[in-house]
Amino acid sequence: MSEKMRAAVLYAPGDLRTVKVPIPEIGDDDVLVKVLACGICGSDIPRVLTKGTYHFPTIPGHEFGGTVVVTGHNVASNLLGRTVGVIPLIPCRKCKMCEVGEFALCEHYNFLGSRSDGGFAEYVKVPASNILPVSEDVDKDSIAMLEPISVALHVVQNCSVHYGDNVAVYGLGAIGMFIAQWAIIYGADHVFAIDIDPQKVEIAKKIGLKDAMIAESETEKTIKEKTQGYGCDIAFEASGAASALLQAVQVLRASGTLGLVGRPTKEISIPPATYEKILRAQLAIRGSWSFQFRRFPHNAWKESIKALQTGKIVTAPLITQRVPLEKTLDAIQRMASKKEFVHKILVEPQLS
Repeated sequence: MSEKMRAAVLYAPGDLRTVKVPIPEIGDDDVLVKVLACGICGSDIPRVLTKGTYHFPTIPGHEFGGTVVVTGHNVASNLLGRTVGVIPLIPCRKCKMCEVGEFALCEHYNFLGSRSDGGFAEYVKVPASNILPVSEDVDKDSIAMLEPISVALHVVQNCSVHYGDNVAVYGLGAIGMFIAQWAIIYGADHVFAIDIDPQKVEIAKKIGLKDAMIAESETEKTIKEKTQGYGCDIAFEASGAASALLQAVQVLRASGTLGLVGRPTKEISIPPATYEKILRAQLAIRGSWSFQFRRFPHNAWKESIKALQTGKIVTAPLITQRVPLEKTLDAIQRMASKKEFVHKILVEPQLS
C-alpha cells in the first residue's frame, strides 16, 4: 500500500480539491476501510459549498462502505478483507444520552465527514465498533446507502407506524423514498409518496410505491378518497419545504401524527388555519434525528442490512450517476444548481 491516497479535501466553504494526502494511521481499536462508494447527501451541499465543516481541512462524506484492509491490535483479524457498512456517528459513550443508548443525542459526539475525515477518499480510519460486516450478496452501491436507509428506519420507528396505517410521505429524496419503503415493510395499508418532481414520482413507482403521486391541488382530495374520507394516520415531511409541511398537516386524521425529518433552509410560518387544525385535531408532532444503532432490542443497522439482502429495500433506481473523486465538487455543484435532474450520486474512488 502506498503512503498517500487520493481524497476530496475541503479547505474552506466552496474550496473542495482532490489531492493526495497521507493514508490515515489507525489506533489499536480502529480499522482502515478502503472505500467502495460514498453517497452525496443533501446535507453535503451546504456543508461543502457554504457552511463548511467543523475545522479545515476536512474530508467530507458520511454515506459510505468498503473493505477492511488493516485492523488495529485490539481488533479481530478475521475482519480483514470483509465488506462493511460504516456508522458515521461516533458517540462519547459517557454522557447521559449515551448511557441509555440514545447515541444520536450524544452531547459530545464525533462524526465522520464533518467533524472527522469521511468517505470522499480512498481510505478512512473508522473505530471497529462503528463497522458492520455485510454479506457479499449486497452490492457496494447499496452499502453506501445504509446510512439514509437506517435514518429512515429510525423515522418510521420513532413515529410508530403500525400495521394497517395510512401514511403520507412528502418529499422523495433518498430518505423520503426509504421512509415510504419501511412504512410498507411495517404493514402500512396505503403509503402515499408525494413530490413536486414528476421524475422522482416515477422512480417511486419503479421501487414499488404504487400510491406515488405528484403534489398538486387535488392531492388531499385523492388521499381522502383512497382512505374512505379518513385521512392519514401519519404524514412525514421529508423535504424541508414549508408548502410540504402545510400539506402534510391537512391530510392527517384527528389525533394523527406529523413526523418531521426534512431540514428547512428558510423560515417556515404556519397560517392560522393550519395551526387551528393542529389544535382542533389534537395532532402530535414528532421530530426525528439521525439513526439508532444500539444493540438492544434490535440493531437498526443490522435490520437495514437484512432488508437489503431480502430485497425489501430497493436502492438501484435511486442512483442516477457515479463519479470519480475528481468530480466530487462538480457533482455537488450540479445538485445545488438543480439545472438537471439528479437523485442520488455516488462517489466511487476506483473510477478514473
